[in-house]
Amino acid sequence: MQFDRRAFTLGALAGAASISACSMISARNSTPQARNLVLLMVDDLNDWVTALGNHPQVKTPHIDTLASSGAVFANAHAQAPICGPSRASLFSGLYPAQTGIYGQIRDHQLGPAVAAVSSTLLLPQYLRAHGFFAAGRGKVSHQGAQEGMFDEYHPRTQRDGDYGPKPEQRFRWSNMRTNTDWGAYPDTDEEMIDFVTAQWGAQFLQRDHAKPFMLALGFVRPHVPWYVPKAWLDKFPLDEIQLPTVLDSDFDDIPQAGRELAAVPQMPTLEWARKNEQWRPIMQAYLASIAFVDHCVGMVMEALEASGRRHDTLVCLASDNGYHLGEKQRFAKMSLWGRSTRVPLIFAGPGVEPQVITDPVGLIDIYPTVLEMLGLPANPQNAGRSLAPVLTGTAMLPVQPQVSVYGRGNFAVIDARYRYIRYADGSEELYDLESDPMEWHNLAGNAGMASVKARLASHIPAVQAATVKPDQS
Repeated sequence: MQFDRRAFTLGALAGAASISACSMISARNSTPQARNLVLLMVDDLNDWVTALGNHPQVKTPHIDTLASSGAVFANAHAQAPICGPSRASLFSGLYPAQTGIYGQIRDHQLGPAVAAVSSTLLLPQYLRAHGFFAAGRGKVSHQGAQEGMFDEYHPRTQRDGDYGPKPEQRFRWSNMRTNTDWGAYPDTDEEMIDFVTAQWGAQFLQRDHAKPFMLALGFVRPHVPWYVPKAWLDKFPLDEIQLPTVLDSDFDDIPQAGRELAAVPQMPTLEWARKNEQWRPIMQAYLASIAFVDHCVGMVMEALEASGRRHDTLVCLASDNGYHLGEKQRFAKMSLWGRSTRVPLIFAGPGVEPQVITDPVGLIDIYPTVLEMLGLPANPQNAGRSLAPVLTGTAMLPVQPQVSVYGRGNFAVIDARYRYIRYADGSEELYDLESDPMEWHNLAGNAGMASVKARLASHIPAVQAATVKPDQS
């Protein structure tokens, strides 16, 4: 059985009028104030979560509960479809085109790359400078956390490795250029790095806190390898798995630059997965990984509730990028199509009105939003904008297209209806997400779409920083 990803269709929104500054300030002053921040970063969680409704078999009761009590941004996008630059953008408040962080870098390179173009502080450092105690565990930035980013940070252990624990030998996929593999491992939840992260986070919330705090927890699943204890896989019987609807001729109207940029030879292809009858096992493992990380989110949220601090704590849950599970003939992120850039983004806490927002927003907006919701001074160097007026119901913001980049010169621009992609060589793609949510029909060659392309292309930065090369030491 296959499912058709049409549950969510972007509406054509031309814009929204803003409330006057005086009325916004008055309403904001009457809004309950958050004192603390819990930031939950989930690795490679795509838009299948139930709150976004793009796969009928996803089991995320704890994320659903969080979503029902807060604001769900149903058209949120990462500024890069890969974890390193996406997280660098989120925590610096700067676009990749400003910092030159277009690909993976080591954590110790983040601060110097940002300092080369801006004197801004990373989000945890900014909060610390304003009296917060910042603590974190797990994969917060690309490798965990830059030194000095937090007052207290617990890195992954040697036993865990990058994305462990792992069996001595792989089960199904042997290409060593990727961690990709799937299957039942280990035996218990307690052996999983995300369980340990959630358990530590729950214990942190039980402490006495004299200062306001930021707690950042980075969960690895559903990043590859898709290993979870067998009990989680058993929740998704193989013969009941619903596969994504795909178009075998999908690449026929994609320019060569697009094919080359999205090529990931180290990853399984849809052709291989079909031939080897592994599409359903991959789907099963990804769905099971989502269910497991949802359980970990639940551990933290239950601890927050038990701590008595839920009433004054802002919670933000976000993923760093999306992930293809057969769509566009691939099992990977690292592309400028919607399944790679669209991510869950949820805010809940004091002053947040329960709602679903379909206007485009970006992870770049988290930094300034958090500051305003915590009552802190704005950081004028933030490139994003605060979404606090929307969260609190005090104002609507004008529709602002979002920009994602993968590799210098390759951009996607997403508004309420269209996705425009322009590659470094000038070749293009354009999709009408209202009539073509699967992005199957490239309209870039349609003369009648010239004005749409020009409007969206105007959001591509004219100046792009030189690429920061990864440190191989």
